[in-house]
Amino acid sequence: MNRAMQSGSALPVNMPGIAILGAGMSGIAMGIALKKAGFHSFTIFEKAAGIGGTWWDNTYPGAQCDVRSHLYSYSFEPNPDWSRTFAPQAEIQHYMAHCAEKYDLMPHIRLNCAITQARFDADSASWTLRTQRGESVSASIFICSAAPLCEPRYPDVPGLATFSGKLFHSSRWDHGFDLREKRVAVIGNAASAVQIVPRIAPVVRQFTVFQRSAHWILPRPDRAYTALEKTLFRVPPIACAHRYFLYWLHESNRLGFNQGSRVARYATRMAEKHLAHQVPDEQLRAVLRPDYPIGCKRVLISSDYYPALTRPNAELATSPIERVTADGIVTRDGRVRAVDAIICATGFDAVRLLSSVHITGPAGNTLAMAWREAPEAYHGVSVAGFPNFFLLLGPNTGQGHTSTLIFIEAQVEFAMCCMRELLLRGKACLDVKPEAMRLHNHALQETLGRSVWAAGCASWYKTSAGRIAAIYPGFSFQYVRELRRAPFADYAFF
Repeated sequence: MNRAMQSGSALPVNMPGIAILGAGMSGIAMGIALKKAGFHSFTIFEKAAGIGGTWWDNTYPGAQCDVRSHLYSYSFEPNPDWSRTFAPQAEIQHYMAHCAEKYDLMPHIRLNCAITQARFDADSASWTLRTQRGESVSASIFICSAAPLCEPRYPDVPGLATFSGKLFHSSRWDHGFDLREKRVAVIGNAASAVQIVPRIAPVVRQFTVFQRSAHWILPRPDRAYTALEKTLFRVPPIACAHRYFLYWLHESNRLGFNQGSRVARYATRMAEKHLAHQVPDEQLRAVLRPDYPIGCKRVLISSDYYPALTRPNAELATSPIERVTADGIVTRDGRVRAVDAIICATGFDAVRLLSSVHITGPAGNTLAMAWREAPEAYHGVSVAGFPNFFLLLGPNTGQGHTSTLIFIEAQVEFAMCCMRELLLRGKACLDVKPEAMRLHNHALQETLGRSVWAAGCASWYKTSAGRIAAIYPGFSFQYVRELRRAPFADYAFF
């Protein structure tokens, strides 16, 4: 691929309008790249009332990033003022709002404006978008953040709708409900649950965590930054060196996903030692130890979840939920637990991407039909049959070891290069060739089939049929290199 035109060079003034779905990390990054290129005819549509995507939605107690702060920021916009090694939700959302203000994106952002339909018209070579307000918007380029952590997934258990107490998902936290002295059920024990449970444990009367399967948990090396450190982070060479160190520190974590490797064995021993140190009860330890290799599911980091489960007011339930009643939960072993509130910490539907938007290509083909078996794309960015359409955080671009922003910035640069090439060739449309996408995904699935993610556990990385549709199997530098080398010969221009 020709990279002669770098991401900071200007787009021609005749570049037609661009629509961007989502004002999360990827949508903001795309807007900034367009601004830097001197292009201003774009709109970012955001269904929420504020900027931040998942960091706007997830305001539950203890919400915090699992990637170190100075790596979980744009490479072009370092933040010397992070308060902790791992930034809390409010700081990340504030950082994103700061970026939108600094790069003058606010005039381009429409809040409380969800896109419900998008249809490409071949005659006009443009997308027609419909908003929830009933408006019609035309754009030649449609860029979507697939937002894998966007659509809340509720537990599929009978009777959930009949519960008469307080029920909410962790990403829709009800801050007006007082949990003090309540009997609380937490359904789920993954990334959000291990952050929520330690925060609510001291204030509730009783809480029960309903665990479907155990997770590997490593200690979280979190601490507050000192005033001196924050001062040093304002020195560009020091900040750059620190980010470089963090990049390779996180990148080395990828080695732990090589099943049976020395690093994987070390990570397993570390997790087992962490469990043994924090949970003295042998029976509780036994049900908290996973029966699958580390990395098959998302590896969690927490230093206070295990201690919370050892409190007198804590219970860990491992028998599956049979049904929910008006005032409690019944498990398969016959136990009935009366509860005042149910918190669904059951994550997101990370494989049914863009399910809230009806997207139709020029031949009447819908994205939902194209993805009926599993979502797939060319390098997670382009989908055959959908011209002038780019995904950010698309299928198989998730990672469990490093910052998602590394992938986002690579995808933004790729989309910019594609748009420039389209204009340089004087064409109206580009579309990835079906064969190129097929070959790419065939090779990808072959690699994933030999990986730890195919080791037999159930995870949000997979479809119900077992296809691994969310995770990228390699290092982040490999993904960045693949995008830079992706040939324009894999695209049709017309």
